[in-house]
Amino acid sequence: MGLINSMKKLPFFLPFGGCRGRCVYCSQSTITGVADVPSPEYVSSVLKELDEPREICFFGGSFCRFGVSKVKEYLDSAVNSAPKGSRIRFSTYPGDLTDTSMRNLIKSYPIACIELGIPSLDPNVLSLCKREADPKAIIEDIKNIMDESLPLGVQMMIGLPGQTKESSISDLKKLAEIKGPISWDLRLYPCLVLEGTELENMMTNGTYKPLTLDQAIEWGGQFIDSALSFGFNPIRIGLQESELLASKVKGGPHHPALGEMIASESLVRKLTRTNWTGPWIVPEEHISKFTGHGCFGLMRLAELTGTTINAVSEKLSFFPPAGKIL
Repeated sequence: MGLINSMKKLPFFLPFGGCRGRCVYCSQSTITGVADVPSPEYVSSVLKELDEPREICFFGGSFCRFGVSKVKEYLDSAVNSAPKGSRIRFSTYPGDLTDTSMRNLIKSYPIACIELGIPSLDPNVLSLCKREADPKAIIEDIKNIMDESLPLGVQMMIGLPGQTKESSISDLKKLAEIKGPISWDLRLYPCLVLEGTELENMMTNGTYKPLTLDQAIEWGGQFIDSALSFGFNPIRIGLQESELLASKVKGGPHHPALGEMIASESLVRKLTRTNWTGPWIVPEEHISKFTGHGCFGLMRLAELTGTTINAVSEKLSFFPPAGKIL
């Protein structure tokens, strides 16, 4: 699967930047550890210290909702201060790129990817999350952005209020039909209950039940397996682990290796789907997906095939990447 990008990323977090409301699950300051929105001048000062090209990322909130003037300031700070060859990545709501002047501005800069925040396309889920979005409008907005040939990616979630495994994969399929054969980057975030959010109140009063770790791994594994088959490129699974995040999680599938275990689940599902009984030959870059975290991948392979860890181990072999000298 993906999860690899050759150019190093340098993220700048703009917590709640441009947001008109707050989704029930969101606490940007907890997720990022950043409380204040950095200015374009600050961004410029950091970039001037770099000695090699970077992928400069603006995450948090909705970047394009700052408006044309402020967005231009941030983009100028990137292209005028970062080493030559640097590119720009940012996250935004699909609807914030409907303005022609905004799209024309964006097209004039070296954009690596525009990550569209689409946690769900289910109207009931969006309503329960207090996410101001209309699924039909989202789809039309995406089509309009695609007409400009801008590079796109998506940020999606699982385990949201009112969401099911089936509805999330249906959302993924709808996006796959829109994007066609083009590969889109994908970030998947299993929903966590963070301190001080409305979702914490919903969990406390019993109107929301978060996913367990096992549920998130199974759901996430199936989701990523489907995403890969639809031509998405998973570049991140789960929030970046930090001491602050760990201290603020009140419920849900929190684990420092959640992303790796979901990736393992996805790979095991693919193996058993293509060859139920083995043998299996896998690139050696995936060894950790079987041997890490208490041999999680081996255990899942044994469970899904109804056999033992020793039995599947004997049928599993790894080969070196092309060009590697043994």
